[in-house]
Amino acid sequence: MIFNIDAQKRNTTKHSELTALRNSGMIPAVLYGKTVESIPIAINKGAFAQCYKKSFNELAFYEINLEGKKYHTILKEKLVHPVSRNILHIDFMVIQDTVAMDFDIPVQFIGEAAGTKEGGFMDIIQRTVKISCKAKDLPEEIKLDVSALHVGESLHVKDLPEGKWLYKDNPDITLVVVHAKKQEEVKTAEPAAEVVAEKPEA
Repeated sequence: MIFNIDAQKRNTTKHSELTALRNSGMIPAVLYGKTVESIPIAINKGAFAQCYKKSFNELAFYEINLEGKKYHTILKEKLVHPVSRNILHIDFMVIQDTVAMDFDIPVQFIGEAAGTKEGGFMDIIQRTVKISCKAKDLPEEIKLDVSALHVGESLHVKDLPEGKWLYKDNPDITLVVVHAKKQEEVKTAEPAAEVVAEKPEA
């Protein structure tokens, strides 16, 4: 998925200047890469929000248009306010087609686990994996079929399909597991013994 984003250079560095920039509807950001010097930029908050929502759980590329030049990038880091959840800053990394780079790729779990028909439930432990490859070999997603999973079984990074990429995560990391449903033990409270006071003898 590729999005086009217009950007403008910025000279804001002070906290007050960055706050004013955000209040004007812009997000401070930076472009960087092995062949590109770090360039401070600003992008429209509304335009980016629309793209970001569409790219949820998918790998997205951002074509940054800056002063008549396009930069093919991915969103590498973002700083989010802990309370308002507004995006405060974004790092866009420029992609090099001929050099292997690290990417976080979403895993799409397909099928219905057999264990769910046996009374269990599927628990997804990790939804993304880190891979290393050239941009031209980069998959938009990696699919993992869970239909053969029974209760008590799991799938790991080593079970993912192979391609023109190298998995950077530990092969034994668990991605998904099918648990047995816990049966609640209902304990019936025993009635309290009735205490009868004895009458004193006359």
